[in-house]
Amino acid sequence: MTAPTIAPGCILHWEGFKFPDGGEADKFFVIVGAQDGQNFLAVIATSKQKWRENKPGGNPDGGYYHIPGGGKDWFKKDTWLLFERPVELSSADFLKRVMAQEIEPVGNLRGDISNAICNCMKRCDDVSEYHKGLLGPPHQPPKKA
Repeated sequence: MTAPTIAPGCILHWEGFKFPDGGEADKFFVIVGAQDGQNFLAVIATSKQKWRENKPGGNPDGGYYHIPGGGKDWFKKDTWLLFERPVELSSADFLKRVMAQEIEPVGNLRGDISNAICNCMKRCDDVSEYHKGLLGPPHQPPKKA
């Protein structure tokens, strides 16, 4: 088996994701970095609004990107992608987790949305320069004939 093609905007379902505080839950993640020779970078998705605005798009000051629910952009519920603790995975660790059925690629966001998420992260003070360097590559629209 070969590794699935992973690019920014790829949506992952991670069964039994372990949080830094020891908690565990099944979570969705969105890949925001998939550059050749670098670790994959993903951000966690949540449907819990909490203090976050319900305005679609990026909020670099708040450290999140909001995707409205309804399924147009894959998520059925309003979803916030949280930038504060991105998760890095080597390609070997990613493939190991796919083979163990812990991680499953389940969908893709549109290219313009994945580019907007990465651009928002680049403007976010809570994202380290190191993680900003892992973002991308940007989605390129198909060339017109």
